[in-house]
Amino acid sequence: MCGILGLISDAPLGQPQALDLSAIRHRGPDRQSSVTLGSARLGHARLSIIDLSSGAQPMSDVNGLVTTVFNGEIYNHLELRAELEARGQRFATRSDTEVILNAYLAWGVEGFGRLRGMFAFALFDARSGNTVLARDPFGIKPLFWSRSRDGAVGFSSELGALFTLPGMEARPDFTSVLETLTYRHAFGLDTLYEGVQRLEPGTALVVAAQAGAVFHVRFGSVTAEVERCRSAQAGQIPSVQDVRERVRDSVEHHTLADVPLGCFLSGGLDSSVVASLLVRPDGPPVNAYAAGFESAGGERSELPYAELVARHLGLNLHPVTVGPPDFVTLAPRLSGSLNGPFSEPADIAMLKLSLRAAQDVKVVLSGEGGDESFAGYPKYLADGMAGTLGPAMRLGRRLGLGRAGRLGIAADALSEPRAAARWMRWFANNDAPPTLLSGLLMAGARPERARQWVEDRVAAYPSAWSDLQRMQVLDLEAWLPNNLLHRGDYTTMQASIEQRVPLLDRELTPWAVALPRRVKASQMRGKLPLRAAFGPALPREVLERPKSGFRLPLGEWLTTDPALRAMAHDLLLSPSAQLRSLMNADELSGMLRPQALGTTGGAKLAWTAVNLELWLQAVRAGAVVA
Repeated sequence: MCGILGLISDAPLGQPQALDLSAIRHRGPDRQSSVTLGSARLGHARLSIIDLSSGAQPMSDVNGLVTTVFNGEIYNHLELRAELEARGQRFATRSDTEVILNAYLAWGVEGFGRLRGMFAFALFDARSGNTVLARDPFGIKPLFWSRSRDGAVGFSSELGALFTLPGMEARPDFTSVLETLTYRHAFGLDTLYEGVQRLEPGTALVVAAQAGAVFHVRFGSVTAEVERCRSAQAGQIPSVQDVRERVRDSVEHHTLADVPLGCFLSGGLDSSVVASLLVRPDGPPVNAYAAGFESAGGERSELPYAELVARHLGLNLHPVTVGPPDFVTLAPRLSGSLNGPFSEPADIAMLKLSLRAAQDVKVVLSGEGGDESFAGYPKYLADGMAGTLGPAMRLGRRLGLGRAGRLGIAADALSEPRAAARWMRWFANNDAPPTLLSGLLMAGARPERARQWVEDRVAAYPSAWSDLQRMQVLDLEAWLPNNLLHRGDYTTMQASIEQRVPLLDRELTPWAVALPRRVKASQMRGKLPLRAAFGPALPREVLERPKSGFRLPLGEWLTTDPALRAMAHDLLLSPSAQLRSLMNADELSGMLRPQALGTTGGAKLAWTAVNLELWLQAVRAGAVVA
């Protein structure tokens, strides 16, 4: 895991000039280096994971034809190396980075589709003078790019670092801000900044010599892989042994490293499955890291479940307790820069957990992706009742029934007869004040952009798919890369550790999504294949507990903790608050009243406003890093 930064000029570059890599140093504290090749300047910050002695970057092939800077890991690099060597390709290192170079020389851009792993890289081809940017098909690793005022193409692993390049401007995209407030993330390739895009997962961006032209080449598609697997399965039900071996194979590939590794443990099914497969009968205890809090109000910490799993599996558990002081100290670090805002309360816990894990390991495996792969979200089950309950829910909406709590969210979603619009509602946030949304609309935000992107995406899915498969793939293409994976990458890399997600894998995930609904889910429970395959090895309590996100007593903390309350008041009620251009002082003050903070939605709304204000102030000040 590393960080990359670069600039492809619209004219030949003069004297070689080192890039300023300080903005991504936390992503790669072991070594920072850059190189100028033709019209491209490539920078790399290295977190050494594989081939510690000779894997430094920027790296060229043995003949100096192509050079790359690479962020990520290629888990099948040993298999690909053997195949490439049989073709006559030569290697000088043991690094997976060199496999990328030789795969490109052997197969071109299409060769990237053979990489099993998480990756974002830039590759300069001295033969053509072109520079190729590429990102893995699931979008596990971020890669942002933009054109400067003078036509140069800049790219980076993080948004803030992009603006250290000459000619790059940080102008907020109010449509993306609106989408983030309404749906908790921006959709598609758009980011919080005008003119800055995410590179589409499974796609290469070829930038012609001197950045005169760019074009996209698709080398990997989740949709195509799911359809291939669905056709191959022909409705057959996999055995428990088949499920177990497929998951085990992915976890084993994800353990490839020359440094110590551990795991994040929530006490839920997915992270427990991953942890169980890391345990070796003759090996030392696996280091596991879990976050909890002092239970308060209606919220209960998940830490006891993690402790139960750790005892059952013999893990070396390192618990971390999260409290109000962490929100005071870590929120500015996460959201108070051009990389923000990070407004999910769980991000604070994730950062603190990552900082603790970094004391022992460089790599952590997590259960991210299990819900999307194996249909674990309750919404997947509830959406199957849209045809039955939809009319009653539509009547309730016409009568003005609210959207309070999880049942209210479900009722609101089920009331929508159009599938694409309904699927957007499941993760939506309707607590944002109408005046704030109106202010964004007046600032030029376009609410139809997200709807159109989702409708176009859903319409392109094969007609033979079930609604469950469509929902899963939509989440794999939107919710994961633009929300969960983006947040996970940033919080772990702030602590200079690498997060790996073995339940989100090229060989496993399309196969799991392609399984028929009856195999994956009953009317009351999802992830049936995982439960059957790994249930006997896990505590009964883990299998029976309902799906639950990481929920904190944030409203109580914002009400009763003096330091946290003072921070929120200072940010939102200051005469210089940037949000005042979108909301009035009474509305900002109303968010912090105890009665408003007494609900989960009200607490999250206030915390979103705090982080949005931190980010807006950073944009005004041009703060690249917190």
